[in-house]
Amino acid sequence: MRNILFFIIITFVAVFHAYAQSDIESQLRSFKEALKDKNLSRLERVDNLIALADYYMGTPGDTALNYLQEAKQLSLAAKDSFNLMRSYNRIALLEIYNEEDEVALKYTDSALLYANYNKNSHFAGIGYSYRIKGMAFNYLEKKNKALESFLRANRYLIKPEQDNELKTYLAENYSDLASIYLSTDNKEIALECIEKSLSIAKPIEAWWEVAGAYEFLSNYYLEKNEYTVSKKYLDSATIMYSKISSDVDLSNVNKLKANVFLKEGQFDEAIDIYKLEIVQDKESSQPYTLTEDYLFLSDAYAKKGLLNVAKEYLDSTIISATESDNPAHEIRIGKQQATLYKAKEEYARAIFELREILNKSYISEYRESKKEIYEELYNLFELNNDPKSALFYYKNKQELADSLKDILQQNKYGVLQSEFNYNELESKLETRNAQLKLTRAEQKQQNDRGMFFIGLFGLVALFFIFSFFRQRKLNKIKRETLLAKQEVLKIKKQALDTEVEFKNKQITDFAIHISEKNELLENIKKKLKSVRVVNDSHKGTLMDTMQFINNDIEHNKEKIQLYKQIEQTNDSFRAKLEEKYENLNDKEQKVATMLRLGQTSKQIALQLGISAASVDNYRYSLRKKMGVPKGESLKKFIKNV
Repeated sequence: MRNILFFIIITFVAVFHAYAQSDIESQLRSFKEALKDKNLSRLERVDNLIALADYYMGTPGDTALNYLQEAKQLSLAAKDSFNLMRSYNRIALLEIYNEEDEVALKYTDSALLYANYNKNSHFAGIGYSYRIKGMAFNYLEKKNKALESFLRANRYLIKPEQDNELKTYLAENYSDLASIYLSTDNKEIALECIEKSLSIAKPIEAWWEVAGAYEFLSNYYLEKNEYTVSKKYLDSATIMYSKISSDVDLSNVNKLKANVFLKEGQFDEAIDIYKLEIVQDKESSQPYTLTEDYLFLSDAYAKKGLLNVAKEYLDSTIISATESDNPAHEIRIGKQQATLYKAKEEYARAIFELREILNKSYISEYRESKKEIYEELYNLFELNNDPKSALFYYKNKQELADSLKDILQQNKYGVLQSEFNYNELESKLETRNAQLKLTRAEQKQQNDRGMFFIGLFGLVALFFIFSFFRQRKLNKIKRETLLAKQEVLKIKKQALDTEVEFKNKQITDFAIHISEKNELLENIKKKLKSVRVVNDSHKGTLMDTMQFINNDIEHNKEKIQLYKQIEQTNDSFRAKLEEKYENLNDKEQKVATMLRLGQTSKQIALQLGISAASVDNYRYSLRKKMGVPKGESLKKFIKNV
């Protein structure tokens, strides 16, 4: 997969250089001239630096990195989080190209430090950061973490308000997910992901992404030896690349088609395509691409039986490979050399070439190639009448094959487990967010109701004040004045009683809310304890969340304050109870006070921290000690005390 990234960057550079004498060169000059302008705004300067870095991405030297570092410093000085994310993401991509995957992960983490997860303009950058993390984890053979990163990318790319840039990133991310699933033998899910990529890319005419999906499907069916279907998808990719005039991508599709012809055994068709393409590749002078071309032609001529021509192209491959300095090329060159020796029945020389490859320090990183070399050595020793050595390499091949099979199964299980864990966590987070929203809505409703009653009380108070002053004007008649004052006092008493009753109800409701809140926090804590955490960083987050819940429950002193308020509010009633019924204990007085406020047994139980059955026992004790007549309501009797 790293070779694919390498090819994308090389393609990007090649396209730029193809037009270097015209528009692109002119644009580069304008970018560089603009940077010399002292009046250039900081934002424009950062945009120009990143544009220049994009051009030099993949070229030798540190030019691209230097431009990105300067853009990062400017953004840091201006506290521009958006452009800091852009800079860090591109630096991370450079590190992946340089095969520094661990370093790339650190840069993506730096990018995410500046992300605003509630800001729409940041979603594309956040999604791109997680996508780069997924690529890095994939190269590190950590398939489960790669999948988790790609799924996280989807979380920020799948948003209600999506522009075309966000949709394009989403289509690319689904293609990455398809590659992960296919590499772990989850073929059905891989096809679902690539279909999603196409369904997103086609409506927005993201032809490059559509063509990439068609290439994926072509390779998929090529592995199944369904050559006709494979070529059909390559034809579709060709149409897409033609729409965006991408000559380099068209060349790549032609080479993929030549590979299909080669597997079909149509050697002449495959050779004709590569001979045309190699002419253009020589003009771009990219050692990596030329090495690939020469290797293909050498292989094609060898399979056709023209060993001398195959040897000539292999010699050209060796010269080109010295410039590309790629271990994978060295392995393939050695294998091709052995193939030619085998065709000439020079088995000893073929065996020597393959053993030389096995002695290379980097061969352990190319386990599939190592397995193929073991198998070829087994065949060569069989042909060379050396059964003992043949058996040795056959056993090595079987052991490595079993090891690779175990790794594939582990990766497959790990990917599915990561997907399950991620979906489960997402579901719990959504449920929690929904509960929090509901709680906020209920609190807002309670606050609005409280404000309404306060406003209503204010209006009533104003009305009675107005009435009071109006009555004072009628003091000419003593009786009427006296009656008016008595009426006002009576009304004020009723208003105060209403206010006390309302405030007591508010206090009671608040106590219930506190109890329900603590119960909810306990339930959340229990569910969090049952979550199985694979990632250490997630484990830390989980423990912090549980500590926060424990602290919230531990330090909640609202309930104590509530009881103080209830006792203060009902001091007069409690005084009457103590005066008339000296035999009542403290708990019975509290139950009586709450019954006077109209509370049910369940509400009283929640506030006092006892069971509903215990409240019923206290009610029975109150009837007995207060002498409530049989058949009369206890609440009504207490209210008349």
